[in-house]
Amino acid sequence: MSTLKRISVDLEIGQTILVGQNNTPAQITKIEYHERSGEIHINTTKGPRKVLTFKLAPLEELDNPADRYR
Repeated sequence: MSTLKRISVDLEIGQTILVGQNNTPAQITKIEYHERSGEIHINTTKGPRKVLTFKLAPLEELDNPADRYR
């Protein structure tokens, strides 16, 4: 594992992410920034969460199950 010096995460309303232990798909419905605490929270179709407590869903062109075995 290497140490990162910078990271950028782009999130947008309507984006599909994977949440929970079973990687359930959910869509982002709202992004909130709290100035006093500096925290960013997102609301999803599966409930609210803190940012970076989810997985990014694979791109749709990689969603073909047959590609796993090629």
